[in-house]
Amino acid sequence: MRFLLLGLAFFMVAFDSFAVQKINEVNYFASLRANETNVRAGPGQNYPIKFTFKLKGIPVQVVSEYDNWNEIKDYEGQSGWVMQSLLTKKRTLMVRTTKDFINLYKKNNEKSRIIYRLENNVIGDYLKCIDGWCAIEISDKKGWVKADNLYGVE
Repeated sequence: MRFLLLGLAFFMVAFDSFAVQKINEVNYFASLRANETNVRAGPGQNYPIKFTFKLKGIPVQVVSEYDNWNEIKDYEGQSGWVMQSLLTKKRTLMVRTTKDFINLYKKNNEKSRIIYRLENNVIGDYLKCIDGWCAIEISDKKGWVKADNLYGVE
């Protein structure tokens, strides 16, 4: 009987150490590290590929984490799982507009000089956001864009 109880106690300790990891819900923005990123239906390589991004630097929202996998949501609202190593915490922003273009201003107001005219889906590096405006860097030029024209802003 003692061996049975000892064996049962060992099994419970071993089972507890191999317990399934919990999915952690999070909410932050990251960007794609690779030029090609497969997005899967679940957190593992056994899950089928739902779609593939073919561009580095696209901003994504990380909504949950499991082991070394992150569940992401993209600028179109699609979601899926990617390996954590395929993401970087370097923040980028993407122009999302129905207009032909939006302006990149020298300062955070519409009366300042226009540096660029940005088309939809242009990606730039996040610098900071203040009072509904975001500072962004594109092709070594820094300027300001209204935050409501960008994806990747909290």
